[in-house]
Amino acid sequence: MRRAVLSIALGILSGYAWAQDSLVVKEGEVEKKAVLATPIELNTKAVKFVPYGFIRNDFYYDSRENFETASGLFYIIPKDNDYNALGEDVNEVSSSRFLSIAARLGLKVYAQQPILGAQMMAQLETDFAGFNGSTTMFRIRQAFARMSWKKADVTAGQTWHPMFGDVVPNIQSLATGSPFQPFNRSPQIRLDWRPSNLRMYVAGLYQLQYTTWGPNGASTEYQTNSKVPEVYFGLDWKYNGWIVGAGADFLRIRPRVKVVQKIDEESQLTHKVDESLNSFSLCAFTQYTTPNKKLSVKAKTIYGENMAHLLLLSGYGVSKELEDGSYEYTNIKNSTSWFNITYGDVWQVGFFAGYMKNLGSDDRLLSDKTTYIFGYNNLDYVYRLSPMVCYNIKRWSFGVEYEMTAAGYGDLNLETGRVENTHQVNNHRVVAVMMFNF
Repeated sequence: MRRAVLSIALGILSGYAWAQDSLVVKEGEVEKKAVLATPIELNTKAVKFVPYGFIRNDFYYDSRENFETASGLFYIIPKDNDYNALGEDVNEVSSSRFLSIAARLGLKVYAQQPILGAQMMAQLETDFAGFNGSTTMFRIRQAFARMSWKKADVTAGQTWHPMFGDVVPNIQSLATGSPFQPFNRSPQIRLDWRPSNLRMYVAGLYQLQYTTWGPNGASTEYQTNSKVPEVYFGLDWKYNGWIVGAGADFLRIRPRVKVVQKIDEESQLTHKVDESLNSFSLCAFTQYTTPNKKLSVKAKTIYGENMAHLLLLSGYGVSKELEDGSYEYTNIKNSTSWFNITYGDVWQVGFFAGYMKNLGSDDRLLSDKTTYIFGYNNLDYVYRLSPMVCYNIKRWSFGVEYEMTAAGYGDLNLETGRVENTHQVNNHRVVAVMMFNF
């Protein structure tokens, strides 16, 4: 006990001695390069504890109303025009806000002795940004354990979806490039194999906080009832500052397991139905970082179906109603790509560009009332242009970013699932971020 108390005290005192090494810190979903202090650690005979986190303050200004979450911190796209009887667009309303709910606290735990020849670690990470409509909920972000051998890893628990990956935009916004960059943390079992510079991995995932949309809104029930985990296969190659990789994703859902069928004017029958939909998605990505870590160039492209659980603007819809009241479904596809370049360390500048295109459905949609999409079913395209500048010193980081996001809305063509007769709506957002890292 005395040794543990002494270790904590020494750790706290040494935590304020500035280190000379330059470390990469995950600012939420954003990699930030900063000169940080020696981390606070607690060592026992069995394990080593390493706490970490940050206090983050965000100010943002928007020129119009938007589709967003987390009290506006997680910004996605501008809303369509909504004209009243006077011809006024009621969504053309500017706003601003200052928030600190993205503050984060995490703990990494390392076993001092190998188990079955593997190094053991676990990680627990929380913040206050909430989910399911709440923006002040203390929630679990990550909670997993990992066994690592020389050429293999086994991870079990909630952590980042493999399609989020190692190639992630370096920007100020908490949304980390959404809706162009996949964003999802899910319970999973993941196996990684690294025979050389090549890494191959496979994961089986179940939804929790990031879910598919369906007849009952956003819910885990559609995948849970399918009895099949989401499956992701990926590979990447890392060498001399390069990362090049690709992946494939499979998702099966059951939108409904029972329906109420009307028999006559006075009676009805609730019976089981066997509905399902299979969805496939592909992604490819690359990154190059110079040896001095000052210049980083990244890009990712995705072609996919029903990717609402990844916070990408797609979904599915009903294509046919059968005699027993059950439905057949068709995927709504899209193509999404982004590019990001940053330069600097203490002073850092960067630029982000993203583009999404609605590619329609394979089969005719039955109705615009029976489409289940993250976003809107009359959205044709979205693009974003965003420069940023950031100053990093010791434990502090100060950043400013401007985002111009344009969304093309129009009329949904039920025959193709595409959107026609589009008009463009723009939002101008300014984000200012101040962070203290520990």
